[in-house]
Amino acid sequence: MNEMRETAPVILFTYNRPEHTRRTIEALRENELAEETELFIFSDGAKKEADAGKVQEIRDYAGTVTGFRQVHLVARAKNYGLANNVIEGVTEVVGRYGKVIVLEDDLVTNPYFLRFMNDGLDRYEKEKKVTGITGYSFLDDRTDYRKESYFCGLTGTSWSWATWADRWAAFDKEAKGWERLKEDKAYRKRFNYDNTYNFYQILKMQQQDAKTNSWAIRWYYTTFLQGGLILAPTCSLVGNDGWDGSGTHCGGKAPSAVHALKTSRAVTEFPEEIRELPEVRRRLKKELKKISEPHILKRIYHTVFRRNYIGQP
Repeated sequence: MNEMRETAPVILFTYNRPEHTRRTIEALRENELAEETELFIFSDGAKKEADAGKVQEIRDYAGTVTGFRQVHLVARAKNYGLANNVIEGVTEVVGRYGKVIVLEDDLVTNPYFLRFMNDGLDRYEKEKKVTGITGYSFLDDRTDYRKESYFCGLTGTSWSWATWADRWAAFDKEAKGWERLKEDKAYRKRFNYDNTYNFYQILKMQQQDAKTNSWAIRWYYTTFLQGGLILAPTCSLVGNDGWDGSGTHCGGKAPSAVHALKTSRAVTEFPEEIRELPEVRRRLKKELKKISEPHILKRIYHTVFRRNYIGQP
């Protein structure tokens, strides 16, 4: 599916971690479709003077990046914060290209990541029930490598994602109507993935606590309203490089599957039926229960539905 097609542009959102940014770009450059891909680096402005040097270092480095069809640097003159940077950046680029792949500066991709994301974007472009694609898998069958992918209703992960302009057009940053979740227990149970993870609490904080500013929970809510599904590989093609003590949101022991699987095989099998299989849902619920334990709840909240940049208070 990768011959003679228009590949999706990649947006990389960065803040103040030049070494992480380098590793993210170097891994992406090793992808088989990198030379056909336009890369947009959205560099947020420094929130405090202490970060200004690292922000500038990233921008200087961006000017040296090669290996892509074209590299665009968008240097914010002021600090937007991650949520606003993502929302405005995605809106701008997806509006021009019709589709987009999104990364943050602590994600390291497998060489077949771009192929999988573009194959998914091409294959399900007309399937409106599919609202997005990710290279990360909550299942992550590391000991039994498989070439297939699956659909699920966990549509808010920030560990790589892709979507189309018409799906993103439904994004509601105000999350209008969210109050129904307060009173309707059955509705709230569905939103919480059969009460295996408290997504409602995160959305409530987003709406009522000025300190919480998450684009991801609002995207999750948007796609939930549409009954949307996300395509994911059975084995992760992207890992999180932020569990090294460099930031406050990825401390402690890393959960499983934070490193992209090193394999020489691409994901080549895609679901014909647009639905979440019961066995997939059962396994995902089991995984969500694991990460909902009290001692790691806050850590998972900050990594999957982050409200700020790692390293930024």
